[in-house]
Order: sequence, then C-alpha cells, then structure tokens
Amino acid sequence: MKKVLVIKGRSAYNVLRKAADEIAEGFDAAGCETEVLDTQAEDFLIRLNGCMEHREQYAFCFSLQAIGWEQECTALPQLRDMRRVGWLVDDPFFHEARLIGSVGTGAYVLTVQDAFTQRIREMYPKFEMIETLYHGGFASEQVPRWEDREIDVFFPGSYTSRETVWEKLKKIDGIMGSVAQKVALRLIQNGQTRTWDEELRCYLDEIQFEMSEDEFQTLLREFYPLDEFQRVCMREQMLETLLKAGRRMSVVGKGWNSYQGEGVENLEILAEEGVNITEVVRYMQHSKIVLHNINFVTGLHERIFTAMLAGAVCVTEKYELLEKFFEDGKEIVTYSSDEPQQLVAVINDLLSDPGRAAAIAAAGRRKALQKHTWKHRGEQIAKWMDDGLDFEY
Repeated sequence: MKKVLVIKGRSAYNVLRKAADEIAEGFDAAGCETEVLDTQAEDFLIRLNGCMEHREQYAFCFSLQAIGWEQECTALPQLRDMRRVGWLVDDPFFHEARLIGSVGTGAYVLTVQDAFTQRIREMYPKFEMIETLYHGGFASEQVPRWEDREIDVFFPGSYTSRETVWEKLKKIDGIMGSVAQKVALRLIQNGQTRTWDEELRCYLDEIQFEMSEDEFQTLLREFYPLDEFQRVCMREQMLETLLKAGRRMSVVGKGWNSYQGEGVENLEILAEEGVNITEVVRYMQHSKIVLHNINFVTGLHERIFTAMLAGAVCVTEKYELLEKFFEDGKEIVTYSSDEPQQLVAVINDLLSDPGRAAAIAAAGRRKALQKHTWKHRGEQIAKWMDDGLDFEY
C-alpha cells in the first residue's frame, strides 16, 4: 500500500485545515495509507524529522500551499528527495518564497485557476508538472428539506466599503497610484465586464505602454489592490440591489455592522465576525439560497460547491467556465453581473416556486457529491500522481 504524507498548516476560519483532512480521506479512498502532520501540534518537528528519516517509504508528500518548499535549500534539504505536491489555492504572488525556494525537481504544482497555472509555467518552468485542479467543496452528509429551511437568502463573506478600499488605492505612490485609480474608475464605468487584470491590460494598451508578458505579470503584483477593489464593488452592488428591493438578507462576516447603505433595515447579521467553516456549512444547510460573487473567470470557488453540497440553490454570476460544470437553471442559477436588477427577479422567482427551487438544489447536490468534494479531489490527485493524465470532472 502506498504511503502519503499530508502536512496541514494554519488557516483562517479552519478552511484549509478541514480541506486537508478531507483530501486525506480521498487519498485513503484511493488505496493509500495516509499520515497527517499538523504544523500546529507541539510534536510537529519531531514527527516531521522522523518522516524525513524514512522518506523513501512515501509515494509523495502533499500540502495545501506547498508548506516547507521554501526550505528545500536550507533547513529541510531532505524534502528534495521526495515527490511532493503543493496545491496553491491563493494567487501565487502570496507564495513566491516557496516557489523560488524549491529546487523544482520532484515537485508538482497545482493551482485553482488556469491563469495562475499559466503564470507559474512561464515564470517557474523548473517544476516537474504544473496543472490546474479546481477547488473542492465541503460535503454535508444529511441536509434538511429545502422547504423546511428558515433562512431565505444567505451570503457568507465579510463587508468592506468601497471608500475604504479607494483609500488604499490612493496610498499607492506616484504614477502607479494614478494608473490604479484610473483603472478602478474604469471597472465601475464598464459594469465589471472585465476582470481587474484585463482592465489594467486594456488601459495600458490604450496608452501604448510597451511591455513584455513577463513585465506585465510582474506589474500585477503592484496593482493587486485592484483585485480587492473589484471584489468589494461587486459584493456591494449585489447586496445593495437586493436590500433596496426589500429582500431580507442574512450574512456572516467582519464589517457588516458598519454597513450604512440603502436597505440596511433588511440586513440580518447572523455573526459580526468571521466564523469557522463548520459553522458556515451549518448556516448553508439551513438556507434556501446561497449567494456567491466572484471576480475571476478562470477558476471555480469552494463556496459554490459547498453551497450545493449543503442542499441550497447556489446563485452566482454567469461566466463561461461555470457552464462546463453545471447546467444553468437545473443545477445552479446564474445572472449577469452587469444587470444587477436581474438578480432580484432570479431570487424572487426561486422563492415563489419552491418545487422548482428544491429540484435545482437536489440536482446540484447530486452533481457536487459525485464530482466536487474535497475528498474526491484527493482521489483525483492520487490518480494523477500515478498516471500524470489530465484531471477529469
């Protein structure tokens, strides 16, 4: 039986820690013997050293976020002797130390977005393989009947005002700050029809700013606050549209107690701080509709799958990649983000037709249970490490 070493680390709201545990279950289901090391445990270093002394016993080492790779040339040279998989679920900008510090030999990189995968292939070709594996979702074994749920519309996520993020853009120095503000205004004026990096590229092309692709990818780091600005604007537009229309909204997350926009009387704050992922899943299990918003188009998000697995109807923005996974109107419900009033009609139609809504929720849950749990992702990784073939969904 193949042995797999899984290393799990810190995680906001326990999301990645829980995901690592469920991925490990997938390795077990694929016929592997799994050993999980927790970087937060007091005996972690002792256990890690023991595993490194017997590293030839492991088929591969797995971690979300490529834990330890930055030390392959310094404190942890033994890791270089193991096949290892690092699955980056954030923008690679946040893990450059690990990408730079790894020798690359025997290292397999996964990302959750096609755009991230392409960037790493161009900037760090030293790795054995670099592929995309989209997020998984947290499974719910038993869920209440859709009709019996007490929360109509639920949104899990923090709130930051547009003005707060605009102040961050103003703090970017010199010409870079001027460009960032111009692109931010374009994001608002163009109705979010492009992602922030696409809008930046369009603006730089229009002013005939000459640059190579490598130079553009490097520039993205300086303009990353635009990512938060776009997400905040999209989130604010989505929620305000529903609140102004009189639709009661239930939310959890930091910052909602500072919301003073129109329709604030329709806002129900279930928790004023971010909550553990297990609690988020419980809220989803008692929600008829879970809203999701996104500002990228080359990947999927855990929240989409987790909402479906909880037996709720997931309502999110329409984009091409999503259509390859779910049938709109039968397993998921989408709307155009540049037509915010469409969202009001979508929500009202679902709540006024419980039979149709329950059928969509059930179909989405069946598909997600079959193909999109974190456990299933673990099975996919184990197979990939055996055959190296493209992931199937």
